[in-house]
Amino acid sequence: VPPPEQIIITSENFKTVAHWQYPSMSETPHFIVEIKPYTSGRYKNVSGCVDIAAPVCDLTSVISDASESHWLRVKAVVGSQQSVYVETKEFILRKQGKIGPPKLSLSRHNNEILVDIYHPA
Repeated sequence: VPPPEQIIITSENFKTVAHWQYPSMSETPHFIVEIKPYTSGRYKNVSGCVDIAAPVCDLTSVISDASESHWLRVKAVVGSQQSVYVETKEFILRKQGKIGPPKLSLSRHNNEILVDIYHPA
């Protein structure tokens, strides 16, 4: 069974997601995703990302410390066979996460200009 390829972790406005590529097969592959925070030094299953068919995993609720290093690994399971795990490079939300621009609203009331600033979506 071939392993997953091109595992990428992205984060925008604290919504953190991993996605990867997998070749087409006659039987539907399922994936197991594990995460290793630096502090524990051990891999654990990502709840909601065990035995999934889609090549995507939401990590938003799993990464709570924006300054801590994390590593992810993913393996494919096809029928009774499985691939080796493929590990990502280090991911640090504080360094690699992106925050979009705030939303602005301008309005004029008599001689005043009001500026409302909203958090990114």
